[in-house]
Amino acid sequence: MYIDVYVAYPLEQSFTYALPPGVDVQPGQRVLVNFAGRKIVAAVIARHDRKPEGYAVKEITSVIDETPIFGEALVDLCHFVAASYLAAPGEVMTMALPSGQKPSDRFKVPFKEAPPVEKELTGEQRQVYSDIVEESNQGNRKHLIFGVTGSGKTEVYIELARKVLKENKSVIFLVPEISLSSQIYERLYRVFGDELILYHSQLTKNQRFHNWLKFYRGESKIAIGTRSSVFLQCPDLGLMVIDEEQDGSYKEHSTPRYNTRRIALYRSNTEGALLIMGSATPSIESYYAAEAGILKLHKLKERFGGATLPDVRIIDAQSARGRETVTSQLKLYMNRAMEQNEQVILLLNRRGFAPFVLCNSCSEVITCPHCSISMNYHRGNLLLCHYCGYTSPLGKKCPACGAEELVKVGAGTQRLEEEVAEIFPKARLYRLDQDTARKKKSSYELLEMMEKGEIDVLMGTQMVAKGFDFSRVSVIGILLADLGLNLPDFRATERVYSLLTQVAGRSGRGETGGIVLLQALDTEHPLFEMVQRQDYEGFYRQEIEFRKSLGYPPFGRLVRLLVRGSNEQTVVTSINAASGEVRKRLAADNPGVSVLGPAAAPLERIGGNFRHHIILKGKDIGVLRGLAKVARESINDKSVYLEIDVDPVDLL
Repeated sequence: MYIDVYVAYPLEQSFTYALPPGVDVQPGQRVLVNFAGRKIVAAVIARHDRKPEGYAVKEITSVIDETPIFGEALVDLCHFVAASYLAAPGEVMTMALPSGQKPSDRFKVPFKEAPPVEKELTGEQRQVYSDIVEESNQGNRKHLIFGVTGSGKTEVYIELARKVLKENKSVIFLVPEISLSSQIYERLYRVFGDELILYHSQLTKNQRFHNWLKFYRGESKIAIGTRSSVFLQCPDLGLMVIDEEQDGSYKEHSTPRYNTRRIALYRSNTEGALLIMGSATPSIESYYAAEAGILKLHKLKERFGGATLPDVRIIDAQSARGRETVTSQLKLYMNRAMEQNEQVILLLNRRGFAPFVLCNSCSEVITCPHCSISMNYHRGNLLLCHYCGYTSPLGKKCPACGAEELVKVGAGTQRLEEEVAEIFPKARLYRLDQDTARKKKSSYELLEMMEKGEIDVLMGTQMVAKGFDFSRVSVIGILLADLGLNLPDFRATERVYSLLTQVAGRSGRGETGGIVLLQALDTEHPLFEMVQRQDYEGFYRQEIEFRKSLGYPPFGRLVRLLVRGSNEQTVVTSINAASGEVRKRLAADNPGVSVLGPAAAPLERIGGNFRHHIILKGKDIGVLRGLAKVARESINDKSVYLEIDVDPVDLL
């Protein structure tokens, strides 16, 4: 007998191996095979008795799984992802499946068990729940809940999950960050108990494998996890929830570069599952889809439990003394909060690191005349647009007002913790960023310490903005709020609006009202007034017109082609060759596609690799994929690597 397998190589076909005498293997199991001189894991997709001709067939080395761990549904899903994102099916299958080989149940609930807290839905929540159920019964399975921060979207998710469990179906609950999954896990555990499994990278490989099997066999009915959880398999999928659906973490940044939302939409269509996406700041694409009727839109306009939205105040960041980041106004409110045993969150938007040029007199940022995107300062007194490659020398005078007050602006994060410790030497500080989040117990430690009041000031990057629910937080400080606005990315404004609104929403969730102090260099920027009013729809109307005028999503699709390698000249030669072949094809067919670049990527060198890219923009994603394949075939130098990113969310 023979089996066809997929392996983790950028090759589109499957490979055939022979089964040794007496060895039985079924589709859905994993085996160890000798491939290109290495022993690697392979996923079995078919079993047959057709002997291949023209070459000697190798036998498998060993069998990993005693019984199948996936079925035809996952194979179909991997084919869809491979075709959508121009990856090999084996690469997708390897990412989708757990890598552990010996299931381990050595996982203890990392918090003290407590009786479940039953919360009655408010009238507004009950109406949204009823509307979703009614629409679902009519065949409308894809929904977007747009609810202000603290409106209780999770309570609606829980009620829908209860309904699905009564139908003996399963639930996948997706969150953008591991730290957020910890709090959601604790909340849902108090309701559903051992019906839950976790699935994310802080578990060991074998713990993830154990949880995969429990969910696949239907032994646990609810899975909570980050983006890769979208591939989890179960007997009958009834509900998928994507919380904080606007978050960029739902996009994978290595091959296959999939978007979790698109995979969830596909599974809703093919498996008949209810899909609920929720956010206080929906992505522009999702809200547009809701207005177009692709998603059913539901609104939660009131905060749960009668809590009020926080008071947002805009402060001139330049009023801080010397090199300090924290202004005197923010110090005052921080001190008052701590005197009353309340808590403070400080956000420093680290994404604003890329240097741009600002006029101190009129606050104008120098932008590319061709792309409406801020230009970045480079060595040699040069301004460069990382979209189209346009360059210009940096003059002494501001092109808008003529003042000789141009300054190069960037931001760091290391100084903040030291500064706060100097200002408040007795304060108990906790920093949450990628470094601290890697520690396996950090998320639960943070939750417990915040709940007990053992932290006075929680500070960090975007992670502090994502969905946490701490009732004692009364003061939020947002430092250098406008830096991210000037990144060379058309989504920069959307990201900043979402980030500021989300972090502001962490305040005032208890009985105490909340205040948000938003420190900015350009206090007159119209975005901040919208954040102050919590005016998402006003922001959306403004942003959608900008997107429409330039053909950006949702009015067009993008594919980014990025070449990286250790030799800059080879990288430049390769990206020019790819660009040339793409333009030749366009000259012949003229399918309404724009080509931006080639140009150095905004982050021009990472890990010793130079990075140059071109961006394809058009309405027909099939045409864009075809052009990406043309580019791939034009690059033959093995010293460089071509990244193909369909629907990129980050162009740095």
